Amino acid sequence: MLSKLETLAWYLKRPSLYPQLFQLVRRLFNRKKECTKAVATSWCEEVAVSKEEALKKLGINKGLIHPKEDFGKIWRLAEKRANSIPVVMGGAGAIDVLYTIILHFEPQHVLETGVAYGWSSLAILLALKKLGRGVLVSIDMPYPKMGNEPYVGIVVPEDLRENWHLLRLPDVVGVPKALKILNEKVDLFHYDSDKSYTGRMTTYPLVWEKLSSGGIFISDDIGDNIAFKEFAEHVGVEPIVFEWHGKFVGILRKS
Repeated sequence: MLSKLETLAWYLKRPSLYPQLFQLVRRLFNRKKECTKAVATSWCEEVAVSKEEALKKLGINKGLIHPKEDFGKIWRLAEKRANSIPVVMGGAGAIDVLYTIILHFEPQHVLETGVAYGWSSLAILLALKKLGRGVLVSIDMPYPKMGNEPYVGIVVPEDLRENWHLLRLPDVVGVPKALKILNEKVDLFHYDSDKSYTGRMTTYPLVWEKLSSGGIFISDDIGDNIAFKEFAEHVGVEPIVFEWHGKFVGILRKS
């Protein structure tokens, strides 16, 4: 109880985060859907393929490429920066898949939710650097009571930030603002923020509507609940799912 009261007090001191506080209340009314991890995980296990097979399903027949293969010095410096900070945040996801997909499809308008250290942000920005064009808008809300605000995106060097917009807001506020920055157009979307059913089903439809034809929609940790499964069924797109370190990533391509 004390921890919950401390979290409430943390939110109340930050009016810009009140919309996320309301999202937490909404979860109470979605409790049945929020508690679907077992069903979601079972489904993921049934349909999951390897990372390589996932790429083939997208029409990518070349092998996986990690950004450190192209930008070794930048990646090593990023690792040093990450190891130097006093807080622990979420780790990197399937960076090689993300990087390879961007190099293949060459998106110009990229949106991501969830930044933490900034590993996915760095991978995206390095891919855009290699392509010689493109812009990234990232959304990240501070972790409650962690004091991580100064370190969000720490691994992204200054010389890559010219084409990067970082919005320090919850998804429910940040996504509409990000879409305006991107002129209501998204070519690739990477979701790695609010892992709740409520959070996903708030953001997924907003971004999907603005996703360009042939655009790529990637969501991490889809085994947490059935939101991704339901959303794929709703939009009528066959999902591509792969396992990464015991978790599952889902991909949709808009026709």
